[in-house]
Amino acid sequence: MATLDKPEMPILRETPDQIYQRMANRMALIAQKRGETPPATEEGEIFYDLGYPIAEEISDQQQLFEYGFLQRFLPWADGEFLDATGVFFGLSRNEGETDDAYRQRLIDRARTEEGDGRRQDYERWARNVDGVGGAVAIEKARHDLSIDVYITDLTGNPAGQELANSVRTKLEDKRRALHDLQVLPAKVYPVTIAVKLALRPDAEIEKVKDQITKQIKTYLKGRSQILYQQIGALFFVDGVIDFTGYTLNGAELNVTVPADSVSTLTMAVTA
Repeated sequence: MATLDKPEMPILRETPDQIYQRMANRMALIAQKRGETPPATEEGEIFYDLGYPIAEEISDQQQLFEYGFLQRFLPWADGEFLDATGVFFGLSRNEGETDDAYRQRLIDRARTEEGDGRRQDYERWARNVDGVGGAVAIEKARHDLSIDVYITDLTGNPAGQELANSVRTKLEDKRRALHDLQVLPAKVYPVTIAVKLALRPDAEIEKVKDQITKQIKTYLKGRSQILYQQIGALFFVDGVIDFTGYTLNGAELNVTVPADSVSTLTMAVTA
């Protein structure tokens, strides 16, 4: 799903200084209408000491109001507000499920009606099972209407066989009679990266390697296309001056991860 940015709400998001300045302007306008001298409003004056805390409180309340307002909308709801939206859709949060994963399930539910056994339906039904992080359904040539569903756990790793069996059992009631349905742990697709780094004299190779590995694992998660140039940009962490001899799965080419697989990373880093 494309990212939907939260709307800017400048009327509801003012700083204390902005609010205080409007208050001071109003005081000056009232004094002018009365033919009086406007009160001193600079920091340290009595009006400032009385008015500025009020401006701070108004600013805080504006932020709380904006937060509460946005929680009414599914794309921006979180925490207990997201759970309340789930009650509306009749779809509860799975144990250990993050806000982002739960929100996406609810959005998927809102966009689709109860399916008739299409590939996307099996994916959605599998993701709704507690413990499942991701699901990809693939139509196979085993029979005319066979479906294989490959699943991951909540950490993005291939699911265990026990979880796969549980999902298969729970999908039985939804399975269309002609469908030969299998639920399987996602396959493992090895990604091997080799690179030689040029480091600053004060850089520690192990710390640098850990930083790079963490960034690349984040990049790989859920990605079907691994771009050679984008991986290269991730080598430039603190302490790295340059790099040479970089290969991705033994070549200098982009890599495509099969739809039924999740990536596992092996790093060969030298300096």
